[in-house]
Amino acid sequence: MSRDERLFDKIEAYLRGKLPAEEAAAFEAEMSADAELSRQVRAQRIELQGLEWLVERDLRTKMDAWEREVEQAPTPLRVSFVRRWWVGGAAAMLVLALFGWWLLQPRQTDIGGPQPIVSTPDPATSPQDTPVKNVPQPPRKAPQKQPDRIAEKSSPKPPVVTTPRPVTPAPAATDYPALAATYYRDQDFMDASAAATGESPLYGQALDRFKSGNYAAAEKLLAPVIKLNPNALKTKELLAHSLYKGGRYDAALPYLRELAASKDKSVAERSEWAMALTLLHRMPGQKPLLDRVLDKITSRPGHAFYRQADELKQKLK
Repeated sequence: MSRDERLFDKIEAYLRGKLPAEEAAAFEAEMSADAELSRQVRAQRIELQGLEWLVERDLRTKMDAWEREVEQAPTPLRVSFVRRWWVGGAAAMLVLALFGWWLLQPRQTDIGGPQPIVSTPDPATSPQDTPVKNVPQPPRKAPQKQPDRIAEKSSPKPPVVTTPRPVTPAPAATDYPALAATYYRDQDFMDASAAATGESPLYGQALDRFKSGNYAAAEKLLAPVIKLNPNALKTKELLAHSLYKGGRYDAALPYLRELAASKDKSVAERSEWAMALTLLHRMPGQKPLLDRVLDKITSRPGHAFYRQADELKQKLK
C-alpha cells in the first residue's frame, strides 16, 4: 500500500471517528502543524459528505416513486383511453366495409348465401371504362387487451457504505536513549579508572565530583589537565565519561575515538564499548558508524564487551 493510500485511509478513519482517542489527538496536532494535511482533511470531509448526500437523495427519490406507483389506479387513464379509441375505430371501419360490400351485391332470393361473382368484360367497353368493384377485406381481429399489470414494487438499493480498511499499526519506535541506559554501567568503566596512579591531583577531585553526579564540575577540573598532558589516558577517559553522563555526546565522541586507538588493550576495549553507547544516543543518524563499531567488537570473540555488543547488534536489526 502506498503512502497516499495509507494517508487516505487514516483521514477517512478519522472523519468517521474510527481512530483511537490518542491517535486522533496526535493526528489533530499534526493537522495543526501541517497546513497541507489540514487542507486535504477538509477536502476529503466535503467529498464524504457529498457522497452521503447523493446516496440519501437517490434513496429518497426511489421511495417517493414507489409510493406514487402504489397510489395510482391499476390501469392508467391515458392508456385505457387510447386503447378504447383504437378498438372503437376499428369496429366502425369494419361495419362500414361490410355495409358497402352488401350494397354492391346483386339481390338474391335464395337463402343459400351470395354466389361468387364472375365479371365478364364487355367488348364494347374499354378496360379503362370498366368500373373496379371494391373487394371487401377480411375482417381484422380486434387486438386482445393485455391485462394490466400492477407495477412491481421496486425495492430501494441499500446505501453504499465504504468499509474502512483496517489500519496497520506502525511498529513502535525504538527508544535508543533508554536502550543505551540499560547497557551503560558505571562499574564497567569507573571502577577500573578509580585505581589509576600517577595522575594529576585534580583527577581524584574530579572523580569524586563524577561519583556525586556533578559532571559539569568534573569537566571543569579535567579540561586544564588534558591541555597540559594530552597523553593522560585515565584523565581523558574520565573526562569523556563526564561529558557522556552530562548529555554532551558529541563532545565525548572525539575523546572516546582517541582512547579506542590506544595501545592499552583494556582502555581501548572500554572506550570502543563506550563509543558504541554514545553513538546509540545519536541514532538513527549515526547508524552506519555504530554498525562499524559493533562489527569491530563482535569480530573479536575475546573482546571484553563481545557479549553485550552482539546482543545490542541483534536488538537493532
